[in-house]
Amino acid sequence: MAPELSVEALREEIDRLDEVIVRLLDRRARCAYAIGRIKRAEGRPIYEPGREAAVVARVKAVNTALGGPLDDEAIGRLYERIMDEARRIQRLEAEREAGTASPADGVILDKEAKEQSWSS
Repeated sequence: MAPELSVEALREEIDRLDEVIVRLLDRRARCAYAIGRIKRAEGRPIYEPGREAAVVARVKAVNTALGGPLDDEAIGRLYERIMDEARRIQRLEAEREAGTASPADGVILDKEAKEQSWSS
C-alpha cells in the first residue's frame, strides 16, 4: 500500500481539481447559454423539468457506478444547483436582449455580447 499523503499534498490536489471543475463548469455554462439563445429563437421555455429530471437521473447513475463517497442525493442536489445557475444565465440573457436587465446582473458569455453595451 502507498504511504499516506500529507494534508498539504492532498490540499494541493484539491486545488488542482477545483481548477478543473471550474473550467468544466464554465464550459457547461457556455453550452447552457447557447441553448438558452436557441430556446428563445424557437419560443421554448427556459425551464424544462423533464430534461432536468433526465440529467439528474443520468448523473446519479454515473455516481452509483463510481461508488464514491458522495451519495446519489448529494449528486442530485449539486446538479440541481448547477441547473439553477444555468437557468439564471438563460433568464438574464433573455432580459438583456429584451432591454430589461441591469448592468449589475453582469452575465454575458459570448464575445459579441461582451462588446455590446447594456444601453443598446
